[in-house]
Amino acid sequence: MDVLTHLVSTITRLALKLLLIAAAAVFALSLLCVALLSLAFVLLKALLTGRKPAFVTTFQHFNQARQQFKRGGWSAGPAGAGGFSPAGEVVDVVDVQAHEVRDDQALPYGPGADRR
Repeated sequence: MDVLTHLVSTITRLALKLLLIAAAAVFALSLLCVALLSLAFVLLKALLTGRKPAFVTTFQHFNQARQQFKRGGWSAGPAGAGGFSPAGEVVDVVDVQAHEVRDDQALPYGPGADRR
């Protein structure tokens, strides 16, 4: 009788372990599918609208900042070398006239509509 009880408990434990492993695999695969579908949606939206996804532009800004700091930006140079110019380099300042650049197709009302 003891052998039979031990055999049944061993089979039950094995079945429960296999069931939990299968449930974990289904959960992991469902998360992977949701992630892939979300990525496909974001990329399709970016393709249709012509705008880069937010995470791409965020990482581009991080990479630009990293390159800027790698070149020596914000370094402690001489008193006259403030800003992003490397130490010892003389930079001419050019004054320009500012004007607004409009892209009428990017505006919600279109090129010939009333702009009130």
